[in-house]
Amino acid sequence: MVLAWIALRAQPHKRAEILSAVDDLVSRMRDSVGCARGRLLIDGDDPNTFTVLSEWHTADHADSFFNSRDFQVFKGIRILLRGEPFVMLDDVRARITRPFS
Repeated sequence: MVLAWIALRAQPHKRAEILSAVDDLVSRMRDSVGCARGRLLIDGDDPNTFTVLSEWHTADHADSFFNSRDFQVFKGIRILLRGEPFVMLDDVRARITRPFS
């Protein structure tokens, strides 16, 4: 499994536009071959900082999406951001699920 992280920091007055674009991205991501899950996380300390977290069956699936037209169009939101966004991929060899007690 591969976890992909996209970190974004919005200009405060552009937050609504960015949330709309990210919502569309997450929907397209979830429909992509090999995507197991896609989530938008909003920072508890800074409501203008977002992380898009996705889980992929393989690195090839993730790479395919991040090289797709859907993602290239999404990259157009850069002008609405504070700083440069980045994508980070983590290769996860095992997942352990334990009860919360």
